[in-house]
Amino acid sequence: MNWILDLLTWENILNSAFTTSLVGALAGAYAGAKAAQNIAERSKEKEEFQTQIRNTNAAITFSFMICNAAIALKKQNTKHLIDSYFQAKSVYEEYLLTKKHGTTAKEVVFEYQANLSSLPVQEVPLIALQKQVYENLSITGRPLALVSTITTMQSALNAAIVKRNEMIPEFQKLSLENRKGDFLALYFATPYGEGHTNAQYHDLMHAIRRLNDDVIFFSRLLSKDLEAYGNAIMEKYKSKFGDVIERIHPARHEDMPGIIPLDENYQDWFTAFPQQ
Repeated sequence: MNWILDLLTWENILNSAFTTSLVGALAGAYAGAKAAQNIAERSKEKEEFQTQIRNTNAAITFSFMICNAAIALKKQNTKHLIDSYFQAKSVYEEYLLTKKHGTTAKEVVFEYQANLSSLPVQEVPLIALQKQVYENLSITGRPLALVSTITTMQSALNAAIVKRNEMIPEFQKLSLENRKGDFLALYFATPYGEGHTNAQYHDLMHAIRRLNDDVIFFSRLLSKDLEAYGNAIMEKYKSKFGDVIERIHPARHEDMPGIIPLDENYQDWFTAFPQQ
């Protein structure tokens, strides 16, 4: 009979107002805690989205700054300098050929005023760009390769500029007599003496032209890829949280024929790193 009394006692307890209130309170507390956890997780996720958008905009700005610096270098310095150099080189080689075949008199002197002005070394936010893309963005694929490529090309461009600038004083030290012979041979990479050729200056001019174009092209492409990445983040953000105040700020690149390299010059790179 004792077990019947015990059962009745527990039944009374479970059906009591106190127990009902306690269970209700515990259930309410759990539901409240779960709701608070969901709110906290949602808030954290929203903050992560916002951080990605801010970091993407910063990376776009850095790539745009690098591109603009390279464009300014080409427009203000390298394009005219290097184009005129290679044009003059062709004229000089034609002059040497006609002298060799006797169609130009030996006493005719090739007159040329070399442009021995130095070039500015580029100071651009490479480290800041690397930090944003490598550490602060959840990005994969081509943009990572672009940052590495830009870093390599920009460093090589600056190294070539420094080396050319170091050669200028050596050219200026040459005597006037040598400037008519050895200077032009060294300057235009044509044979001198017993058939020797020094192509160092010529190769630097070629490298500066190519590397300047590479920095322009790849930094411009990176800003576009970052914009696409940012817009994809925005779409996920909107689908989860509705309308948002954050925006991706695209780089305002202008079309500049003769300054911006053509995509067709980089088809091998596009094949190796297709857009995702």
